[in-house]
Amino acid sequence: MGLPPGFVTDLPLPRTAQLRALGNGVVPQQAAYAVSLLLADLAALTSAELSSDGREANAA
Repeated sequence: MGLPPGFVTDLPLPRTAQLRALGNGVVPQQAAYAVSLLLADLAALTSAELSSDGREANAA
């Protein structure tokens, strides 16, 4: 899942608890990619709202 070795398995938990802890996990690389896409969208929206002289455009 992209986690460091032993991230969950080194904890003093029974196997069922370890599996439960990982069951709804988000792969860190996938989360980072999703955030980068959201930031790119935010940057595009922000730049679209600015006029050519750098001031905010009036919302219609």
